[in-house]
Amino acid sequence: MTEGGCLCGAVRFEVKSFSTGIFKCHCSKCRKSFGSASSAVALAPESDFHWLQGQDSIVDFRQGPTYGRRFCPTCGCILPQHLPDYGAYWVPAGLLESNPGLALERHVHVASKAPWEVLDQDTEQLSGGF
Repeated sequence: MTEGGCLCGAVRFEVKSFSTGIFKCHCSKCRKSFGSASSAVALAPESDFHWLQGQDSIVDFRQGPTYGRRFCPTCGCILPQHLPDYGAYWVPAGLLESNPGLALERHVHVASKAPWEVLDQDTEQLSGGF
């Protein structure tokens, strides 16, 4: 079991298991959202993800029909989001408070990565999504 939460601690969750290793998304929207070269996330099955506190205060930002981010209204941290089409939760790895034993599995949306970012050659690279 791995617990996680936002920077201020208002929103907390736990994950019993993950269905993927860590993947880094290099799309322009993740770069903007995270203010970084990529987002590092893992998927957790719906049945293995549980909110512990603060889920009623989460703010949802939508940009069009296919892109959204959820965040804490107090500290602004990007939070896990439900992906009903995958039966999973998308969990930002930086929110996890202990090592879940996951390794970097793949880079996704590499076709739109920042031109200044250098990727390791040992990790699978997909030009599109996962």
